Amino acid sequence: MELTGKIGKSSFRYYVSGHPSSSLNSINFGINGDYYLNKTWSIQTGLLYQKMGGTTYNSEFKIDYVNIPFNMNWHFGKTKKWNLNFGIIQSFRTNNSMAQNILGATIKNTQTAINLGLGYRIKINNTIGILLDYQFLSGMNNVDKDEIYSIKNKGGNINLGTIIKI
Repeated sequence: MELTGKIGKSSFRYYVSGHPSSSLNSINFGINGDYYLNKTWSIQTGLLYQKMGGTTYNSEFKIDYVNIPFNMNWHFGKTKKWNLNFGIIQSFRTNNSMAQNILGATIKNTQTAINLGLGYRIKINNTIGILLDYQFLSGMNNVDKDEIYSIKNKGGNINLGTIIKI
């Protein structure tokens, strides 16, 4: 098993009925755990704090989420330094300040999204490494509680992490 603490830069935008907002850039951070099934495959989960939203009509729309990924992680290449992960992320809204509205929409407490990521590890020694990765998230459900509009979050983050083999 491996634990990876990571920090990175996020860029997200929301889409209202398919129309994108301007990007919202912020910092994200969290921890992932990889449980290895064999040398090639692992199951990945963890906790990641992320701010999503965007800017439109001169107002900024921010939602703070704690994300819990449920991913398969494929480790590939001759030395298995590359990984491709994919799966579902369940997001839970943590702030009440943006439970109010955008264009009259009340925001739900949860979001379900698909996730796709690509990473590269640099081995320091047998128990410690560095991870560079990019993660893409696309919201699958409408976060408008009243379903007046179709509002979905999409974006990604680039991360730097420390891997600890336990």
